[in-house]
Amino acid sequence: MSTEVAKKSGSGYAWLVMVGFGMVMCATIGAITVMGGLFYYPVCEELGFDLSTFTLYVTLSMIFMALGMPVCGKIMASGKIKLPTLMTAAVLMELVPFACMSMFTEMWMWFVAAVPIGFGLSATSTVTAAPTLGNWFHKKTGFAIGMIFTIQSIFVAVASPIFSNMIETLGWRTSYVVLAIIAAVMALPFTIFVIRYRPEDKGMLPYGYDPNAVEEEGGVPAESGVPYKLALRSVPFVMAILVVMMSMTISNMNVVFPTYAEVVGLGAVVGGFMVTAASLADIALNPILGTTADKFGPTRSFIGWTVVTMVSFVILYFSVNSPILAIVGAGINDVMYALCGVGLATFTMAWFGKKDYERIFSTVMMFGYLVASLGVPIMMKIYEATGAFENVFIFGFIVCIVIIVCLLIGEKQSAKLPRETADNSEAVEEVVETVAEASETA
Repeated sequence: MSTEVAKKSGSGYAWLVMVGFGMVMCATIGAITVMGGLFYYPVCEELGFDLSTFTLYVTLSMIFMALGMPVCGKIMASGKIKLPTLMTAAVLMELVPFACMSMFTEMWMWFVAAVPIGFGLSATSTVTAAPTLGNWFHKKTGFAIGMIFTIQSIFVAVASPIFSNMIETLGWRTSYVVLAIIAAVMALPFTIFVIRYRPEDKGMLPYGYDPNAVEEEGGVPAESGVPYKLALRSVPFVMAILVVMMSMTISNMNVVFPTYAEVVGLGAVVGGFMVTAASLADIALNPILGTTADKFGPTRSFIGWTVVTMVSFVILYFSVNSPILAIVGAGINDVMYALCGVGLATFTMAWFGKKDYERIFSTVMMFGYLVASLGVPIMMKIYEATGAFENVFIFGFIVCIVIIVCLLIGEKQSAKLPRETADNSEAVEEVVETVAEASETA
């Protein structure tokens, strides 16, 4: 059987699955979570809500998102509900309440809507994307995961000014509906017709699968990994949770940049440029981080990029009187935000394997999202308690050191964990035989 024939069986479709997840992330996390911020001020201004109280519905949705992640991981692992059904239902759970916000008149309505939106977001996040792309890509897994975040970042960068003008022209009520419809058109065709959990579900082989190498080894390699219950009791699991919690805590740094610029006297304009620099860096960083994870290994790559984040905190520390240093430091600092996408997904897969990856990764991420909601308050409290924003950057620098220590411990201990074979090798064997027969017939 030729390598060429085998690769044709699924390599192109793997990239289509990647694009599909990118579009889903645009339509859900991008539209609802990120672009949803465009509606905060006009809604509060018209209805007379307090901005800080109103935006707690976002925190509530993040809590339910975190709580829903282990449930999604268990559903995926069991196979009782197919991934297209799960993701299609999740998209509807998010976009229907989001569109209904156009009719809301009381604050409690947004808080009620946050519940289904949060649960829906758990099934349209990296908890489903990372394991699925891990199944479809035997090579370039990190790059593929990074690209879905790049697609989302490009969408937000292009669509945000368009919808800002739309809200001013048509009003926030109409804009809610328009954004929800566009998001549905972007996501649903992919969840229904394109995205499948494993290439075997389409009678295909993963991208990068080399049948010649497999034949030399005497058979089809089965996916292996650490059993879920064993992983929960392991040192690497604790280290993974700590890495996720700390990474997501300081990844919110881009939210505090405008406040930093104001309090140190750099001004609102510089604060805006700091956020823009971080956003532009995010578009480029995601595929770069994914590529380095593929080439050097996820843990080693994560450590290297964490060192780069430490450099950004040093730059930010000395940027009090320098707009240029502030903007440059903000752009480099986006590394940690990007790591919270592709970095967390890839190092967890490397430590625990693919056997029960869905459940392990979703449980780890649950703790991360619960803590992430406290990241901004923690950093603001440090500033208020010390009276100097530089101490926030010192805090970030120290957290990076702890992250590196946890990564080193987790990597070393993960090599000692026993692994078991996943139970999908028979399905892969059937696909290989089918492709081989087709090759011989041709």
